[in-house]
Amino acid sequence: MSDDNPCVGICQIDESGYCIGCGRSADEIFGDTDSSAGGQESATDSLKPIAGQPAEESD
Repeated sequence: MSDDNPCVGICQIDESGYCIGCGRSADEIFGDTDSSAGGQESATDSLKPIAGQPAEESD
């Protein structure tokens, strides 16, 4: 990992939408994607929930 990258290797997005490791938002970590909103799964949809936290229901 570079000095410019705040990642500490703990990549879990909490319920507020921020990484518990580096404190960045999912948008800051993953950047803009070119996928359309038409049924495409976002990068944060594939993240596992934090242990001890209830999983959110999907639409």
